[in-house]
Amino acid sequence: MLIQWKVLSDDYLDYLRNNYEIRIPFSYYGKDKFKPFFGSLFEIEDMVYVTQISHARSRHLKLKQNLDFYKIYHPNDGRLLSVINLNYMFPIHKTLLIDLKYKDIDKYRAFINDEERGKYIDLLNIELKEINKISISKNAIKIYNLKHEYPDSYIAKRSFDFKDLEKACCLYMTKQNN
Repeated sequence: MLIQWKVLSDDYLDYLRNNYEIRIPFSYYGKDKFKPFFGSLFEIEDMVYVTQISHARSRHLKLKQNLDFYKIYHPNDGRLLSVINLNYMFPIHKTLLIDLKYKDIDKYRAFINDEERGKYIDLLNIELKEINKISISKNAIKIYNLKHEYPDSYIAKRSFDFKDLEKACCLYMTKQNN
């Protein structure tokens, strides 16, 4: 199954961030900044796991790729485009997932002009193509299992508490349905 860009509600992200895990990322950083999530990495019951992509920073050049940290390079010029911290994946109920459609991207981010919009969509396409080349879903499951089977491991200590976030997701859905 191919990984796709997803849009998550601010309400759900705020709920998780304010009540369970302060490292849950924001999706919006101002009218001209938008961070899409991607998934589905894997499914558990009615939940799917998603994660985000982050802009590359100079410090990322020194870090080594491993099970939970990936670097996404531009296929043409080898430039570091972005990074993925897979240890920051989290669950969301299937019914809350929204596929990002490029025709609707203006709902999520402002652009100066059509050229800027086109460049941003091109970047998203390149990143998604590169993400789909790696075994990210398989490694997401490994991290999920590692967190609970070997909680003292280096990666487990850096990872979100997935079971706690699953409970939070269920509680959120219960509150939404009442």
